[in-house]
Amino acid sequence: MNHSVILQLSNLTKTYPNRTDSSHTVVLDNVSLTLNHGELLGLLGPSGCGKTTLLRVVAGFESISQGTVSIAGKVVCTNCDSLAAEKRNTGMVFQDYALFPHLTVADNIAFGLQHQGKNGKKSIFPSQKNHTQINRRVHEVLELVGLRSLEKRYPHQLSGGQQQRIALARALAPQPALILLDEPLSNLDVQVRHRLRAEIRAILKAAGTSAIFVTHDREEALAISDKIAVMRQGKIEQVGTPEEVYLNPASRFVAEFVAQANFLPAIQKGLVWQTEIGEIPLSQSELTANNYAEVKTGELMLRPEDISLIPDPDSKIVVQERQFLGREYYYGIETASGKRIYARTNLERAIAIGTNVAVSLTVKAPQIFTVSSEVNKSLAPVSI
Repeated sequence: MNHSVILQLSNLTKTYPNRTDSSHTVVLDNVSLTLNHGELLGLLGPSGCGKTTLLRVVAGFESISQGTVSIAGKVVCTNCDSLAAEKRNTGMVFQDYALFPHLTVADNIAFGLQHQGKNGKKSIFPSQKNHTQINRRVHEVLELVGLRSLEKRYPHQLSGGQQQRIALARALAPQPALILLDEPLSNLDVQVRHRLRAEIRAILKAAGTSAIFVTHDREEALAISDKIAVMRQGKIEQVGTPEEVYLNPASRFVAEFVAQANFLPAIQKGLVWQTEIGEIPLSQSELTANNYAEVKTGELMLRPEDISLIPDPDSKIVVQERQFLGREYYYGIETASGKRIYARTNLERAIAIGTNVAVSLTVKAPQIFTVSSEVNKSLAPVSI
């Protein structure tokens, strides 16, 4: 294994036997993934897609049906053998913080350090009983998470955001090879989540720690991650940087889930795609492919921010809803065929509900998912 690789998942499959018959339910389906030292990976997907199960497999809380898990070059899990969770040199941050209510902040963090060396796990200290070194490390991680002044408080005396930072400090204290976070911000209110996601990224980067965190919140994944793995029905649909996943989705599902994209039926005729909102020129790559003589059907992908609206009494497209979101308006417009499209615009002009509007695009060559794509095999021909 490459020395820069901290985690290698190879062909992981996890199944559960069904109670009613002899069949099995597949939870993880041939998952392969690589994470390098210092990278932050977001596992993003809807509920039930397998992301938490994958995290628990890496942590050592779940077995696998086939495949291998390697951490820092060492195989820790196969379908035949599995290293105990406490021997994997990983740290876990749970959704509900899991702090000991009867211990102070400092004692919560020190707990894991005091128990290092047991169960075969190597201690970062020469002596288990070196309290001076343990206290120094506790103060270091408290400084790292910005809560040095709270070391004598108890968990119930802290806010939710402070408790989560203490949980992160406790996981970081033993200097694990990998930190695992299971929806760490889901129990917090919106404003705290927005602030804390930036803080968590900064803390992990300052510590130089690799991490995987599970989330179903696309903004959270985009804000924290170096790489995002989008999961669906036990499989990984796409792995890439936040920019790659958002701007160049590999499938219709990724486009819809991550970018909240609209999809419009389209027919390619000559050098354009014909749609209900007008003709869209073929992209340079489509022109280079030199196959534009063939008539094809597909779906035009439009993110809400790709759409501009202009009042036009002659248009058959009508504004059906409008939401004011502070920095922008969010519109729901309906085409002549009844297709609902969503657009985000700035505050320069407020368009009333019921207004007929013309649609223009802010992107030159929007992405097209053709019927030849696996995700669009059922797409029916369109009538323009």
